[in-house]
Amino acid sequence: MANPFLGIITSNLKELYTNMINSLLEDDSLTVPCRLVYTGSKWTLCPNCLTSPITGRSTNIYNGTGPAPFTQSTCSICNGIGKLNTQSTEIIYMAVLWNYKDWIGVQINSPAGLVQTLSKIDTLDNIKRANEILVDTNIEQYVKHRFQRLGEPNAIGLGASSYVLTMWERI
Repeated sequence: MANPFLGIITSNLKELYTNMINSLLEDDSLTVPCRLVYTGSKWTLCPNCLTSPITGRSTNIYNGTGPAPFTQSTCSICNGIGKLNTQSTEIIYMAVLWNYKDWIGVQINSPAGLVQTLSKIDTLDNIKRANEILVDTNIEQYVKHRFQRLGEPNAIGLGASSYVLTMWERI
């Protein structure tokens, strides 16, 4: 018996699929702004306290110009370390799937605290570099949905890897 599904997946179907998903991922469509947080390896001197030239650590003496004066404790800005780890952020638009029944290619029995995102393939490197994500910055003043990546992001698509599917776990 011949395969009845032979020839169904045509180039026209693949193009239709790509156009549909692209229209869903437009910035003003079904996506929300998400803030990727990158914690760098660069350190800057604390702007609040004096740093020992020998140890490189805080002397826990207020420098007189910092934003948080203190007298008999450790510096509240750097916690006595004398340095601050720099952090940068970037906003990207992603489709966020909160309901585990809508997740793509995942079957998890206990999905509490998990979320799945779908974005364009050009976000893959940024997602891999990110330490955490704040989902839907439109409502950040009310609630902060902070997540860390759960495993590696997956490139997906119909006949081409055009999109990135990522699972996130609540922090």
